[in-house]
Amino acid sequence: MTCADQLLYNAAILTLDARNSVAPAMALAGERILAVGTREELERFVGPETRLRDMEGQTVMPGFCDAHGHILLTADMLDWEDLNSPPIGVCRSLDDCLARLRERAERTPAGEWILAYGFDDTLMAEKRFPTREELDAVSCGHPVFVQHISIHFGVLNSAGFAALGIDEHTPDPEGGIIRHHADGSLHGVVEECALFDLVSPRLPVFSREHKVRSIARVSREVYAARGITTALDAGVLDYDGAEALLETFDRGLLAVRVHYNPYYYLDGDDPRLQSRGDRVRRGGVKIMSDGSIQGFTAYLSRPYHTPFRGDADWRGYPAYPREELFAIIEAAHRKGQFLIHANGDGAVDDALDALEAAQAKYPRTDCRHTLVHAQTIRDDQLDRLAAAGFTPTFFVPHTYYWGDRHHDIFLGPERAARMDPIRSAMDRGHVCTSHCDTPITPVLPFLSIWACVNRLTSGGRLLGGEERIPVLDALRAHTINVAWQHFEEGEKGSLEPGKLADFIVLSTDPLTCPPEKLRDIEVQETVVGGETVYLRRRD
Repeated sequence: MTCADQLLYNAAILTLDARNSVAPAMALAGERILAVGTREELERFVGPETRLRDMEGQTVMPGFCDAHGHILLTADMLDWEDLNSPPIGVCRSLDDCLARLRERAERTPAGEWILAYGFDDTLMAEKRFPTREELDAVSCGHPVFVQHISIHFGVLNSAGFAALGIDEHTPDPEGGIIRHHADGSLHGVVEECALFDLVSPRLPVFSREHKVRSIARVSREVYAARGITTALDAGVLDYDGAEALLETFDRGLLAVRVHYNPYYYLDGDDPRLQSRGDRVRRGGVKIMSDGSIQGFTAYLSRPYHTPFRGDADWRGYPAYPREELFAIIEAAHRKGQFLIHANGDGAVDDALDALEAAQAKYPRTDCRHTLVHAQTIRDDQLDRLAAAGFTPTFFVPHTYYWGDRHHDIFLGPERAARMDPIRSAMDRGHVCTSHCDTPITPVLPFLSIWACVNRLTSGGRLLGGEERIPVLDALRAHTINVAWQHFEEGEKGSLEPGKLADFIVLSTDPLTCPPEKLRDIEVQETVVGGETVYLRRRD
């Protein structure tokens, strides 16, 4: 009989198995769970070398699996200037942002880029983006780039545009806009594919060593510290990012498992896109179909609540013409799984139409193609979802961070109350997940769980109370349901014999915690493959 390496006992183990069983003991052998049950039942696995751990009544549950996020981008932004506004950061006005950028310029050698992230125009006192001229006032000797919190917009100063070879005559790429002043000069803002195609790929690239060290640091200090045992990069832009991730693992520096999804335009057969057993796994490809609601670029079926630039009929726009999207989805569907970003219900219509057309030509079952965000998805679309082959992952914390502005500005009360309709989807039998979309918002799984259960905005408004879900469903939406969406439910997501020993120890039992306090639960320890990768300091 196999002897356990470890035996955890006197615990409240939330297994999140099919019965949502709770057990007092768990035996581990190597990287796997050997058995779960009572101390007496597991005594037969105890040998002379078994480490006995009295958990003193602490709650243990599966480690969180990230349903949608960007660990590589989070690592890249470790060294960028933080321009986030409350409740994430401290910037409340353009003056606050510009002051931080000036301070950064003073300590940055001339000619080097100044990079910033987290800027939210809707939370500025001025309710707008900075202009190219205002960023020129920060520094003419440094190229400056400010990333919008949505990641769908950016702002450059004159030196930044010059460094990238963009001027007032540069044409807009398909699915993107380079904004101009009335006189035709560059405004400073680039949006959607103008950012993704012309700017982001040409920003300064850190050395491989810097990338590896940053990935290692963020895996340990951000993801493991928040209880995430499987991180995600849902949209690897280039081969270099994948290689840096694999090198981080090969050098023993990656604290957590990573599931990653290359963009559809990368060659899936390229040897640089690899897996490393159960530690780093390549999943399906990523596709974008629209933009950001708070940037007025998400593609809606009905106009925005507040006219954009005076246009009462403005509905945003798709990333690709329908014919091109159909071709992209057909190709992705034939090869395997894909993920598609679709915030607006107009974009969801296009994605559903395209997948249904692909299924008619190339029928497949159990696709688990992931519809990402689906923030304004309608009931009739939820009814079509599973038959087409989609499974949804919702950005439920969006109701906290942006809910008040969706209610008042972008969507209006009716549509805002229905955003991220996770209860409606679960009631229809969909396997649903929720995510933080880091670095859009911080890696805070318990805030996401709190948002699923409470649906409160940062202003304290109840937004769509009928879409709240029970705590157990919220826990499953961050663990076993994510593993299922990744075709990994046999390996992780619940604490059952034979599965990977990926679990977390908590300060409070979420099943007995008052719902309004769920966001305050702390992760005391994170274990990946039976090894502790994070242990909270007890001062």
